[in-house]
Amino acid sequence: MALKSIHEIVSVWKQQKRNWRIVVTRRIFNRFFNQLTLEYANIYVSKLGASPVQLGSVNSLAGFGSTLLAIPIGLMHDKYSLRKLFVFGCGLVAISSLLYALAPNWMMIIPAIILARLAMRFHCSIICDVSLKSESRATAKALCEGTGSTPSLIAPLVAAFLITFFGGMSAEGIRPLYWIQFIAYSILFFFILSQLKEVSRGIQQETSGKERSGFLGGTFEVLRNNLSAKKFIILYTLTMFTTNMTTPFWFLFANEVKGADQLIIGAMATVGILVKILLAPSLGRVADRIGRKKVFYFLLPIVGLANIVLVYAPIPELLLVSSLLRGFTGVISIVIIGSMTPELVATRYLGRWRGLLGFFGGISSIVAPIVGGLIWEAIGPAYVFLIALGVDMLVRLPIMTTIPETLKTTESTVHSD
Repeated sequence: MALKSIHEIVSVWKQQKRNWRIVVTRRIFNRFFNQLTLEYANIYVSKLGASPVQLGSVNSLAGFGSTLLAIPIGLMHDKYSLRKLFVFGCGLVAISSLLYALAPNWMMIIPAIILARLAMRFHCSIICDVSLKSESRATAKALCEGTGSTPSLIAPLVAAFLITFFGGMSAEGIRPLYWIQFIAYSILFFFILSQLKEVSRGIQQETSGKERSGFLGGTFEVLRNNLSAKKFIILYTLTMFTTNMTTPFWFLFANEVKGADQLIIGAMATVGILVKILLAPSLGRVADRIGRKKVFYFLLPIVGLANIVLVYAPIPELLLVSSLLRGFTGVISIVIIGSMTPELVATRYLGRWRGLLGFFGGISSIVAPIVGGLIWEAIGPAYVFLIALGVDMLVRLPIMTTIPETLKTTESTVHSD
């Protein structure tokens, strides 16, 4: 059975288009250098003088900047070259790392985070959306996530070694990582610029007179007669809320409350990545066979358990278990939610659809880090994670039960309920 599953996964990889493979290749290296600083980004901002509320505010300001542009950028993805937009986003990522490296204080981090969030709007997701078929979409997305995560398995340990070499857990000890990241992102920018070809959407881009009118180009036409899409926006917004409420404080909690040093933090990140590498492709294949929702129901409680272990772990070493369980968060976001997203609307609306999700998810990302910071200071650090757990199990899970399964469905069964 294991050999058969591996054969099927390899077969799915070989079936995909060259552009998709180029994007995945870039993602492999991009994820390594992103992971190099990921666990230390908020610690870095904190060491530059930001309080928990200020730390939350920095993330919220970044979310505000990218949210304002989410819908217009989504419209651009439906109307203009996907290749040019993606290349532009790769350039923004490199500039953001440069600003991180140059920042003398936490206030100067704000434009860097805004650019990083803006770059995420010019993502590769739509390239995947138009390149992958429903029956292999979850497997291909899981392959992208798994292979993209493989080199980053050692990145946290490399980062821990480099931080130790450069002077320990301080702003100046972390800063050189951003210089390394800037150089790597610059090389990746030129790789994509030279290798990525124009991306075919595979459909005739037709627009009605109503869609052509107005600055937003009929963006909200995506939701007309599509109750499932409206429910999915709520589900996605809540997903972004709990993620953005906990992520800025996850490793900060491990460091300041549980006493984890850079070696423990590096190991925590590594085991979380290991879950995606080893299990994401298989879970993606399962989602392509039995449906996205069933896998979601199985994984969400596991992710919730990660919060419980983080809060109640009596010794720092047990935090590795929390990160192991938290690794399934990426499987839910990339494989399950990521697969359902393009299957809920017609292909000609994909850019605007992702723009809408970016807008409502962005609003959530503005509020969530501030809420997390306020909960940290007013109630207690542990409640940041316990309240997120409650939202997931009592709100997100019930909403998912009301959305129809999207696997191998047609426009007539999914797009008009």
